Amino acid sequence: MNIKTDQATINTNDAIPYTKEIDLAFPPLSCQLDSSNLTCLVGPHRSQLRAYLQMLAGISIPEQGMVNILGQQVSELDQLGWKKFRCKVGYLSGTAPLLSVQHGLMNVMLPVLYHTDLSFRETAAKARAIMAEINCDFEPTTYPALLTGFQRLQLALARALILEPEVLFLDVPFNDLGAKEREKMAKLLGRYKLNRTVCMIGGLQYPRFLEQHAKQIIYISEHKIISFNSWELFMQTADPEIRDLLSIL
Repeated sequence: MNIKTDQATINTNDAIPYTKEIDLAFPPLSCQLDSSNLTCLVGPHRSQLRAYLQMLAGISIPEQGMVNILGQQVSELDQLGWKKFRCKVGYLSGTAPLLSVQHGLMNVMLPVLYHTDLSFRETAAKARAIMAEINCDFEPTTYPALLTGFQRLQLALARALILEPEVLFLDVPFNDLGAKEREKMAKLLGRYKLNRTVCMIGGLQYPRFLEQHAKQIIYISEHKIISFNSWELFMQTADPEIRDLLSIL
């Protein structure tokens, strides 16, 4: 499933996430996420990175500064504009559970049922097709509790992709996976990175994926934000905070 767009970028200018419940300092972020490129946010505080990721995804409105996603400032959207905007942005979280009271197929169908007027039968067919495309080797009507961690992530990926988003956000996609499953997940994500703007956190759990695909690494801590144009430049930095972070890999 490939999306053709002339330009799918995210621009921020001195943007700070709304972080009422997180007792950390948040430096202002100015950056651009370019079409068909993968950006990874890295740093010592997962909760801090997630706040920036959700701001970049338009899930939360910045406390200050500007965030422009696909040519729109999310803070200025009305309810109808917000609904249309959400169809263009996919979000996969390795920590957010699927709906336990719904089987796998229904979990994948839900975004289409909520955001579009497609019939139930057409939606089910669309969900089955994408589950087959990403090689879900289990019965589609299996409930999440009966699936492995990798299979649940496959469902979450199918759910994030079913509306064919122009931008895809990955929140710790390698969370709680073993070495072989991380490799399988990396291959899947590499396929669906094409022709999309992709932003993620949690990539340091599987550095090989970033080495192969990342075009931008943004280091974020309480004290600084540093952007690197490649994984190689990030690995070569002499910054002491980053060297400390890399030493635990």
